[in-house]
Amino acid sequence: MKVFGFEILSTVVQAVSDLPLRSLLFRSPQRFVIMLMLGLWSLLPLSSLTQASEKEEILYGQGLFWKIEREGRSPSYLFGTMHVSDPRILKQKDRVKPYLNKADVLYLEIDPTLREAREAYNVRIRDDGKTLDEVLPEEVYSKIRDIALKQEIPEEDLKQLELWAVYSMIQSLLGEESQKVEEEGLALDFQLGQMAEENDVPVKSLETAREQLGVFHERDDNIFYDAIIRALESPLAVQNSLELMEQYKQWYLAENTSAFYRSMLEELKTEPPEIYDIMKTRLIDKRNLNMANRMARGLVRGNSFTAVGALHLPGEKGILNILVERGYQVSPMD
Repeated sequence: MKVFGFEILSTVVQAVSDLPLRSLLFRSPQRFVIMLMLGLWSLLPLSSLTQASEKEEILYGQGLFWKIEREGRSPSYLFGTMHVSDPRILKQKDRVKPYLNKADVLYLEIDPTLREAREAYNVRIRDDGKTLDEVLPEEVYSKIRDIALKQEIPEEDLKQLELWAVYSMIQSLLGEESQKVEEEGLALDFQLGQMAEENDVPVKSLETAREQLGVFHERDDNIFYDAIIRALESPLAVQNSLELMEQYKQWYLAENTSAFYRSMLEELKTEPPEIYDIMKTRLIDKRNLNMANRMARGLVRGNSFTAVGALHLPGEKGILNILVERGYQVSPMD
């Protein structure tokens, strides 16, 4: 399996093959590696096609590929990705290829190394000596177990998960009982990294797996217990999640990042402040700031290329507006 540095990633895949949760969500070592590295995107609300009011403009809400300029420096580039392997999405590679292949460095959200894969795995596992069936009421656990078993997730794997990881699993699997799983393949981010490696462009990460997942790991379990209950009781629980994902893909292909952003805001309106703090303030806003800070070295030197999830681009606290407030000029690429 070639992902910029095939020896490294083949080692990652082999190592993850031996992990007991290898089947979680993706049913194969390759899919599990991709989930570990890019899993936060799937934790965002995926239960409604509703969008917030379009009366309020979302800053930089149209466009995926941007030029970042400042006087006296070579331009750099910022590209919003979608963490999937759909061939329609992968066509975006051709658009950015001339700029990526000539860049001095590529920044991705996460570095796909064995160390990061293991860290992403470990942080999802309970460390209190208890199993999931011991901390949840029997009726609640039974519902979760039924959802997991329908997707061929072994119960012994399920029992090891932290509550926040269970919540993410439910968000991903509800309504998929009779649907086929998306075909295997490398997500767009990984393929961009492979392209960079093949052209001797150094690849660096903007954050670690622990930094990403720390958004959830250190929060009160009661927050996620309540969220699990709401998800299980929601009338949207049986909605076809593949249809939802297809809508998201259509927004992406239309470069309509404001639609992603509005959908997230609309969904979070029904959630308590604690979930808003996790999903918006911490998962999006604070990470945007951290990633913009870590892009700085490449921006100062010029000719850098950064690829992050498209939802990180728009909004007042999105990466693009952060850069504008720091004196950079941003312009969409044709």
